[in-house]
Amino acid sequence: MNDVLLLDFLMTLLLLFVPGLPLLLAFPALHSRLPWFRYLALLPAVIAVAIPEAHSVELPWLLFGSELGIENSSRLLLAMSVFLWFWVMVLLPAARDRSEGRPEDKYSTVFFLLAMTGNFGAILAMDLVAFFVFSTLLGYSFYGLLVSGRKNKARRAGRVYLVLLILADLLLFEVLLITVLTTENLEFAAVHQSMAQSDSLTLYLALVVFAFAARAGIWPLHFWLPLAYRSTRPAVALLLGIPVVIGLLGIVRWLPLGEISSPELGLIIFGSGLVAMLFAIFAGLKMAQLKMLPAYAAILVTGLFFTAVGAGLADPVIWSHYGRFAYVFIASLGSGLAVLVFAISWLQVRRDYPARSAGYADDSNQWVERWSGLVVVWAGNTGFDTLPRWRVWWLAKMRHLWLLIRIWQRQMGVYERSLQRWGLAITLFLLLAITITFVMASAGLSSSI
Repeated sequence: MNDVLLLDFLMTLLLLFVPGLPLLLAFPALHSRLPWFRYLALLPAVIAVAIPEAHSVELPWLLFGSELGIENSSRLLLAMSVFLWFWVMVLLPAARDRSEGRPEDKYSTVFFLLAMTGNFGAILAMDLVAFFVFSTLLGYSFYGLLVSGRKNKARRAGRVYLVLLILADLLLFEVLLITVLTTENLEFAAVHQSMAQSDSLTLYLALVVFAFAARAGIWPLHFWLPLAYRSTRPAVALLLGIPVVIGLLGIVRWLPLGEISSPELGLIIFGSGLVAMLFAIFAGLKMAQLKMLPAYAAILVTGLFFTAVGAGLADPVIWSHYGRFAYVFIASLGSGLAVLVFAISWLQVRRDYPARSAGYADDSNQWVERWSGLVVVWAGNTGFDTLPRWRVWWLAKMRHLWLLIRIWQRQMGVYERSLQRWGLAITLFLLLAITITFVMASAGLSSSI
């Protein structure tokens, strides 16, 4: 009996350390004094992958009640994530040797460890709140990784990603409010059963699909993927599959697939998946840029995944038969994108392969930020002579809007540069979070005794 309790305690401690140790090592004052701290942060996840035992732990004092657990499907995704993070750690020294901005790596270390925490925590999460918190931590930490470099193109990619991330978080927060009104138990299985009988099922499905499509870069919310793959450093490009994987995982875990039937929404999702695959094929052939191949491969594969989700919503029997392959598909996508990025980087370095075709302009996606300026130019050339007052008023408003966008861009540039001076602020924030966690844990234990 004592051996069983000891094993249960050790497994509980291990599950807590999988996301907890990277979070703890994110303290700049701590990881700066430890050798091999990145590999140390990865150690609990490696042990959890190696132990073939399912286990879960309930944390009623954390995030209004949360649960972490590991089983075969989550172990597969955790193994894929460990593979990617380890690969990036091995390549980081070589990347530092070739980089001119040596301080950049030091400042991005905090975001690196926080993103690892969010990745591991989202995989182990067994309820909506925990998944939402960890995936949000992953998203904003990944934004920090994108803009921690000094390239304007990388910052542009980070801005687009940040806008979609904020939109997705607002929608998921609304989903949480809808779910709480339906059931108090926010575990995935309980939520599936409750929402399957709820009158708000269609709204719930639509919000979840749209939010995670924005996070995963699924067409037509794919804007940040091509920008990110084109402009980020090779080490960060290897990790670009992580947000995509967690977004697809959110769709699988939040939707009651195989339990409900929604033919109309399923048909829409199925059709958008087909269009996404066609877009990826034709756009990839048009761009003809080797470095952009992972971006359009991700759009193509996520479109294929969307067709499967649409078919599963239209006919639950289809998902019941083939849904078990979803986790294998997601894990293969994450590792496949990393292998593709590495192979392209190797070709460009070893064989001097051109990064882009001669006729391709590198700023083709800047329209996302300068659309209002283009509208102003177009309106100025149309000449609405019949309505001169309306035309002058409209042009003045649009120029004012364009001025506000330019001011926002300059402010974002200032904020992004200030990320490099956030070491003390992040340290204090993490210290406050851990202190509150330990106080709540102590209160929970004392009440149970």
